[in-house]
Amino acid sequence: MAFSERVTSVTYDKIIPKVVDGVNNSNIFTARTAAMAKRWHGASIKQPIRIANSTSGGSFSGMDTFNVSQTDNTRSMTWYPKSYAQSVVVSGIERAVNSGSDAQAIRLLGNLMDEAKTSMAEGVGTALYGDGTGNSGKDFDGLKLIVDDGTGSASYAGLTRATYPATKGNVIAATGGALSLDLITGAFDVASAAGSGQESPNIIYTTKAAWSLVEKLMIAASAIQAQYTATAIQGYNRVSGKTPTGTSVSASEIKGVIGFNAINVRGIPCVADDKCPSGHMYFLNEHYLEFDSLQDPELRQVKSSLEVTDGAYSDNSSQVPSFIQMREFLKPTNQYGEIGALFVLGNLICRQPRRNSVITGITKV
Repeated sequence: MAFSERVTSVTYDKIIPKVVDGVNNSNIFTARTAAMAKRWHGASIKQPIRIANSTSGGSFSGMDTFNVSQTDNTRSMTWYPKSYAQSVVVSGIERAVNSGSDAQAIRLLGNLMDEAKTSMAEGVGTALYGDGTGNSGKDFDGLKLIVDDGTGSASYAGLTRATYPATKGNVIAATGGALSLDLITGAFDVASAAGSGQESPNIIYTTKAAWSLVEKLMIAASAIQAQYTATAIQGYNRVSGKTPTGTSVSASEIKGVIGFNAINVRGIPCVADDKCPSGHMYFLNEHYLEFDSLQDPELRQVKSSLEVTDGAYSDNSSQVPSFIQMREFLKPTNQYGEIGALFVLGNLICRQPRRNSVITGITKV
């Protein structure tokens, strides 16, 4: 109920000491990418790849001569660093008003830093699912570029896909928008070398809608046995930015309470990510996929952990330094305040695009 001024004018309000994130949802791929970032070295990163087998071998008998001609079957994929910036602006008078334990319900700078981190993660997350052409080609190379068969991008990492098929990802359109178990296993198979865990996808990223379609298919096909418990459903994933690479979801974790809270496909986790583009399902091989972070000694590496915010990002934040770097606050000469900046430098690279696949256009089962 609303009170009259005879009450409100003489009574303090209570401000709950947490800011609830009412904007953002999950960003699992970015969280895992940040947690597994490697160090960038040099002006560029090059990955030699074999583009063909030698043709100088063959059967012989007796004193037959054999082929000793040289072959030229190695090329290099090349990546260059890209960058993303997020400013943090603090008004001096606002900071002064907020300072002091008697006036401070939530620390102003803590709130602004949390806002900058989540805003940056949203922007980077969009780029990591993109094709690298955003912002006049300044975006990081994303999954749309990496897992492409040449239809969207004719080249990758400096090599033409038509000439070098190893740089092609596998793109499979869902006919009529229909998802099926055969389509899912086919997308896994086309990106795999039979019998090799390293040469097969180890995680699937998709949308909540497509994840629910997989759930529907598995229930209809009686593909797994549900263990009914009194435990509440925990969500769409058992994988987060803190889960080690290649870690699968234990069969004992696959439980049903009017649905499932974790899904495995051929022993690999299927994860719902709110940043995944509509209708897409990515089958990724994380062994060959990494973000290489360019470290500037003039910048300070910061943690992704949030100080005063509750929400999807606080669930996946980490106390371990991430790929976010910070330039310390500077004071403008003609303004009363401070300006800091967060940076992500480097690029997402895939050393083996053919070991990834994507199903597109998913709308139904």
